[in-house]
Amino acid sequence: MFKTLPVTLFYISVLSHALFSQGDDPNKASFSITANPAYYVLGGYSVKGYYITPNHWSFGVAAEASFELPDFARDQFFDNNEDITVDWDYLIGVEARYRFTDSQVDKGLFVQGGLGYEGWTVTSTDGAIEEFDNWYANIGLGYVWYPFKKPNFHLGANYSVVFILNETQERTLGASEYNIRTIVPPSFAPSIFIGWRFN
Repeated sequence: MFKTLPVTLFYISVLSHALFSQGDDPNKASFSITANPAYYVLGGYSVKGYYITPNHWSFGVAAEASFELPDFARDQFFDNNEDITVDWDYLIGVEARYRFTDSQVDKGLFVQGGLGYEGWTVTSTDGAIEEFDNWYANIGLGYVWYPFKKPNFHLGANYSVVFILNETQERTLGASEYNIRTIVPPSFAPSIFIGWRFN
């Protein structure tokens, strides 16, 4: 189901381009689509769509995941994790950003907050398997850079703290005991994304 989202969002972006390309009025809103390329390298997907207002705010929807967490990410999210592997099955969420620049384009420094729902499959070394879902919220700081004169293609990065809102109790799986952390700190490297703004 979620792997069809990139195709769906492609068609939405084409439609949005047709709507927004009627003029570069700075008082009009615009639309952008972004992706985290690392998730595709890991065998998953990442796609986010943003509605960009001309006055500091952007509002987005996100769908991503569908890959096995690398060890560093597993260690970041889970305690007592030495004898488990974790597949991040899906994530769906909404986000809001506030940018500090006065530009109608979503460039520069921003703060963001989000809320969403995600699913996991955990496998212990003795072959036991468990699936669970949880709600999360996050808050973070990021930056968007448009390297070319025409503000379409852009690059960005952000750091976020994630708050797991439920299902954080200790869990028993085969001979393993583990739990997902209540607060997940930012990783040593920021989350990188690439995107395209339709104007």
